[in-house]
This record gives sequence, C-alpha cells and structure tokens, in this order.
Amino acid sequence: MLVDHIKSLFNHPDKLLSTVLGLVAIHSLGMGLILISQPAVLMKFAGFNPDCDHFFPTQGGVFHLLMFVVYLMGATHIEKYHHFIVFSIFVKAVATFFLMIYCFAAEFKWVIFLSGIGDGVMGLMIFLAFQHYLRSKKSTALGVKNE
Repeated sequence: MLVDHIKSLFNHPDKLLSTVLGLVAIHSLGMGLILISQPAVLMKFAGFNPDCDHFFPTQGGVFHLLMFVVYLMGATHIEKYHHFIVFSIFVKAVATFFLMIYCFAAEFKWVIFLSGIGDGVMGLMIFLAFQHYLRSKKSTALGVKNE
C-alpha cells in the first residue's frame, strides 16, 4: 500500500514536491523546538555542554521555525511561492557547506556531520522534486499528457 502511494506520487509531481517540502518542514519544526528548548539529555547525547550560553542555539531554533513556515508555504502553494522553493534549495546548500566546513575545519562532532549530510540529502530531494515538477509543467504546456 505504501509502495503504491509512493509510486503514485511520481505521477503527480505537485504532490511529490508538496510531500517532500512537508517532510522537510516537519524536520525543521522539530529541530527548531529542540534548539529553543535545549533539553540537557539531548544536548549531552549530541556532544554539547548543556551549561553553555543558550542565546545562539535558541537563535538557530528561531531560524528553523522561520524555515518551517517557508517550507510549508512552498508546499501548500507551489505556483504562488515557487521562489521560496528555490530559496529552500539555496538554504539547504549553504547549511550543508557550512556544517561540513565547520565539522572538518573547526570541531568534529558526529551530530554536526550527520546534520550536514541530512541537510544535503533534504536539499537534493527538494531540488529533484522541483525539477520533476517543472518538467511536468513544461510537458503539460507543450501538450504532452502527464501520466
């Protein structure tokens, strides 16, 4: 059943793109709430000192909540907010670059490394889903039936 649903998403590029953006939005919401609340157990597990200054992680959490809104706007109104989708790809690329550079040039932490990989994968998923959507729009405009 799930496999059939996933296959059907590829036949509906708008739904695929909305689903990818929705999943990325959920991730961003979760990360935002974690960064704002900074539970000591999770901070220790991730290799961070829970007694550190909380301002900058909280600021990062607020950024994640703002991106949650951007992802949702793109997911719910693709045509109207297509520029937010392009911005989302850019943000994920910059995040990947920053996290990997920081991880290997400043301080290696497994959570930073995995976050960099995760952001890269999410950015690639948004990019590929958006390209699939744009190709389908072009095909439809040219009169090619999209099945």
